[in-house]
Amino acid sequence: MEKEVQEKSSSTSKTCQTRVPNISGKVESSQSVSCLENKILSVSDLPVKSPKSFPIIMGRILLRSNCPPEPVIKVNLTDFEQNLCFLCMEKPSLGKRVYHMFVTNEMDIEKDYLKVRKTYEKRKDIVVVDQLTLYTLCARSLYHRVQNKLTDVKWNKQRNVFEMKKIGLKDNLNLWNKLYALENAERAKLFNYTKFLSATNE
Repeated sequence: MEKEVQEKSSSTSKTCQTRVPNISGKVESSQSVSCLENKILSVSDLPVKSPKSFPIIMGRILLRSNCPPEPVIKVNLTDFEQNLCFLCMEKPSLGKRVYHMFVTNEMDIEKDYLKVRKTYEKRKDIVVVDQLTLYTLCARSLYHRVQNKLTDVKWNKQRNVFEMKKIGLKDNLNLWNKLYALENAERAKLFNYTKFLSATNE
């Protein structure tokens, strides 16, 4: 009888030991250690996240494309802050406004603005009046959205320059409001995508 009682007590103590959760953090079972090792191995297989990879990730989500943006040799955090820029001009004789759209980063923005300005310097029918800059999550995606959504303007063949009738002093402000709304739509698209991933446990 005593042996049976001892065996029962030892078996119950073992079951109690397995049922009691480990909250001290000092002792771990072999099973939990193996699970941690498996997790570490699986995490090491994931791609490295860095500021350099951020535009590529955004492009995959918003553009659904694996084509990365043009590589940048110098690694600088500001190089990956994408901007959608518009050089604002006027055709006084025709009463029209002209906008040249391009994508750049924070480091090259001044140089690119000057480069675009030079293409219009010798044109007597065009006067440069202003410039608009949008700081975006994915400038390439917003670039395509502007091309598709601005249907009440006249585009050139390359679809990077458009013109509209000059109405008043608030023309640039009205355009800015449209662009800001399109950028908000891009952010909502990304937000909905992350909600979808969290709902499907992807």
